[in-house]
Amino acid sequence: MTFRDYTIEEFLEHPSFRMWVLEQDEAAATFWETWMEEKNRCAGTCFRGPGYPELMANTGTQASASDEAQVWNRIQHTIDTGNSETQGARVVQMPGTPQPAKRNYRWVAYAAAFVGILIATFFLYPGKKETFSTAMGEMKTIVLPDNSVVRLNVNSTISYEKEWSNDVAREVWVTGEAFFSVMHKSNNQQFVVHTNDVDIQVVGTEFNVNTRRVKTQVVLNNGVVKLKLNGDKVPASHQHQPITMKPGDMIVYSAATAELAAKRVNPEEYSSWRTNVLTFHDTPVADVIKSLHDNMGVVISLQDTALNGQTFTGSIPMDNIDVFFKTLSRSFEIKISKTGDGVYEISQQ
Repeated sequence: MTFRDYTIEEFLEHPSFRMWVLEQDEAAATFWETWMEEKNRCAGTCFRGPGYPELMANTGTQASASDEAQVWNRIQHTIDTGNSETQGARVVQMPGTPQPAKRNYRWVAYAAAFVGILIATFFLYPGKKETFSTAMGEMKTIVLPDNSVVRLNVNSTISYEKEWSNDVAREVWVTGEAFFSVMHKSNNQQFVVHTNDVDIQVVGTEFNVNTRRVKTQVVLNNGVVKLKLNGDKVPASHQHQPITMKPGDMIVYSAATAELAAKRVNPEEYSSWRTNVLTFHDTPVADVIKSLHDNMGVVISLQDTALNGQTFTGSIPMDNIDVFFKTLSRSFEIKISKTGDGVYEISQQ
């Protein structure tokens, strides 16, 4: 976990932070002052000084008095507790409260600034994103704020804002694999799915997105979508013109390598995972093995590389790998050995 994920309590319990505030340790002070300078650079004009009030003025938002008091009470309680254990400890005073005799300790100003940042983080910018993830062997169906539906495949993640307005594009971020059934809005409100490789611009349609293996694969079931290619290596022919897809189109693009491929396919084969079945038609065995790894977590090694060029046709339940082995055995004289938990080896007899 990074400091970005820390709660206020976790900061106050951090040994180095306590050494800085309570004991004025030089090494700890150097660390936290450097960290704060980094934070200030990221915050831009949002934070320009050690005081909490100026931060509030710049954001134009004010935390409630009860929230503010609660945070400071927690801070003071934690530091007061430390006083019983550390001689010479100081209590950080809330801005605006009566101050003790003036002390010229720079760490006090920095501590106040640090707490100001924490207050802004927790009360001015509460998390507004909804995120769903799946593990291997787990799928989820998610209803988005506009009643569009997403079926999330195994080992995948989707995120989006909790609340959508009617006058801006509906946006979703996805990694792994997901099937989208997008609701058409009467005002033709745009729907955008973001991946590392492409931005998929939609009005109302159904399509499958797979971002595994350093590329994005989009298969359109019905409707129309437009793909805006991302990255610094976008082919010249598509730098300013999005790719318009029609039902049955499959586009595969990698921003890392700038590889772009397009072909006509049967869309149902690429979204059959929604019913816990993987369907293949004349698919190279090497690609089938990759799909089994992505969707079922199994690892299959081929001792005879000649099998890589062979094709496979059939359906494989996602909870029964033996169906694949039995089907393959009907066409080829092979030996299948289980060498570990979910690990298999295929060799010639």
